[in-house]
Amino acid sequence: MIYYQYFLDWKDYEKPGRNSGRGRVYAYEPRTEFEEKYREDKVNDINDEFRGEYQKDNKFLIYVSRTTDRSMELCVAVDIRYFDDPECEARILSAFPECIITKRKEITIADFRREVSNSRFYGANKTLSALNIDYRNPSFFDAYPFDKEEQMYEGSKMTKEQCRKKAEKILASKSMKDELARIYSRKNSRQYYGHPVHYLISAGEWGAAMDMTDLLIGALISNGRLLSGRQTIIRNVRKGTYRDENYKQILQAAEGGVVIIEINSQDDMGIFATDFHEFTKVTGNILSNQKKDTLFIFVEIMGESMRNEDALINITSKADIIQIKEGSGTFEQARDYLIDLVGKVEFTVDDKEEAVSFLPKQDTYSVTDIYCAFNAWYGSGLKNHIYKAYKDKKSYQVEITPVESKPYDELKKLIGLEQIKTVVNDVIAAGKVRCARERMGLNTDNSSMHMIFTGTPGTAKTTVARLLAQILKDEDIVKSGKFIECGRQDLVARYVGWTAKTVAEKFKAAQGGVLFIDEAYSLVDDGNTFGAEAINTITQLMENYRDQVIVIFAGYPDKMQDFLEQNEGLRSRIAFHLNFPDYSSEELVDIMKLMCEKRQYTVTDEALEKCRGIFEQAIRVENFGNGRYVRNVLEQAIMRQSNRLVTSASASGKVTDLSKETMCRLEAGDFNPVPLGNKGGTRIGFAV
Repeated sequence: MIYYQYFLDWKDYEKPGRNSGRGRVYAYEPRTEFEEKYREDKVNDINDEFRGEYQKDNKFLIYVSRTTDRSMELCVAVDIRYFDDPECEARILSAFPECIITKRKEITIADFRREVSNSRFYGANKTLSALNIDYRNPSFFDAYPFDKEEQMYEGSKMTKEQCRKKAEKILASKSMKDELARIYSRKNSRQYYGHPVHYLISAGEWGAAMDMTDLLIGALISNGRLLSGRQTIIRNVRKGTYRDENYKQILQAAEGGVVIIEINSQDDMGIFATDFHEFTKVTGNILSNQKKDTLFIFVEIMGESMRNEDALINITSKADIIQIKEGSGTFEQARDYLIDLVGKVEFTVDDKEEAVSFLPKQDTYSVTDIYCAFNAWYGSGLKNHIYKAYKDKKSYQVEITPVESKPYDELKKLIGLEQIKTVVNDVIAAGKVRCARERMGLNTDNSSMHMIFTGTPGTAKTTVARLLAQILKDEDIVKSGKFIECGRQDLVARYVGWTAKTVAEKFKAAQGGVLFIDEAYSLVDDGNTFGAEAINTITQLMENYRDQVIVIFAGYPDKMQDFLEQNEGLRSRIAFHLNFPDYSSEELVDIMKLMCEKRQYTVTDEALEKCRGIFEQAIRVENFGNGRYVRNVLEQAIMRQSNRLVTSASASGKVTDLSKETMCRLEAGDFNPVPLGNKGGTRIGFAV
């Protein structure tokens, strides 16, 4: 559709007046003949009639949005098949024979929606719905997962020579000049039939890309290759865009105009770029459906956008796409370009040449170099010309607030566990493939994501499970990323008939995430209790909730074998078995370093060497505790350090007299072994 705003005037209008009998003429009558004819109820009927006509033939939809005592404004949407059909204006004049059309201008969809929505006449929602542009407006609490704006091409038509000069001005590259030559070629028809090609703009800065896009659009309009100068711009695409119906509806509504999409794989779109891949797939399908009458211009910000080149194939395989790269030029050309940019700012600049000093000293300049210089000057220009109180302030001290690492990064930072990390990648890959098959309508009946973690205490089973839940959420494999942790006491009820209900409640709570059952072997009963009922219920619900909950069982390796034998169907429902080995003494030292770093402690070399000896002795004890043992050794060391510091500060009586370095340093004397208990392979305990 192409959207217009029409302005009509009453052609027989004469400024009314009346004689009051005292020689005075009043300049305004309460109601003119025009107002009387087009009362609100009458206009409502007319709008209903226009909408009914559109629903019959889908040619054009007219909506009266505003009336005065002598004029009216119309919002008109014209199907692209009838964009040059005189029938539309003929229908307007037949509906309002006492009017003349004084002006027509093309407007954006956003302007059309606003004019219709703000009208005092009925039928606004029905009109927008009929045109399929009744998508919601974003709000602070319900924003789109992307940034969207619309604008109209504001330039005039250009001759080939005018276009060439403008291209030189923006330092057009050879790829741009070659395409402009094709657009202006005499071999082309000057009549619109559709878009033979689409574009990929490669630039180092958004402003540079927009200058290139503006030149392209101007050349196409000048040669009759575009029906509309309306541009729909999509930027900062974030996670979930490919699922957002508003995204699809906005692109579909852009038919007849230009769609400009920034191709940028944001960090939060998933470590494995699952979301970005799906976004390019959805966009490619829309391109395939609309490529005849919607011009697509994709923008790649070089060095930032294409972190997953395979995803680009989802777009480039759907249409003929010409890549146009930014150009470069001499210092003189860069200077002229920069000064032209300075001349377009909102504030008055006394000396435009001052911006030239921000250009780096080099032989050639890319358009990105020029925009970087402009942006640097702009910040300085605000201080020099607008906010002069900051003129002499060159910089400010900024304190960076650290943020938590992302789940996948946290997993990679864990000490050791190399095989575990490899299997986790397999889990993620399997989840991605399963989701893809579901979207394609393929069979996934035999696929399962349930897991079993085996290992002795302190080998990071729970930590990995928590991180995995968050990673799977980031990769859109699970919906909520919930992590519900439970043990026997949370699953086995005290009364007959309650256990199954209790287990079902845990599965409900974990929907969209992970149900982590620690020490699952404790459900195995030697006596007549309800553990067997819990296992049977879990086995059944693992199947019922297969697409909604991932179950992870954890426990000692040997005891988990007994657990798996309690139900014939249990083992077959588990897809991944991750065995967490005990840590070596070196890995335990690395864990100690990591724990100290997180708690803002430093450890002397002598202390680390002593810890290495402590850990070498500890690993000889069965079920010594691994990471938990390290934590206990560190916590007791911190207690001894505190006692040491207080004692050393007794002369002054103030701990605060100690330096920050001293407060954070742990020494060899602070570390001692933590006694271990080992009774015939039973679970260990820690002596404090």
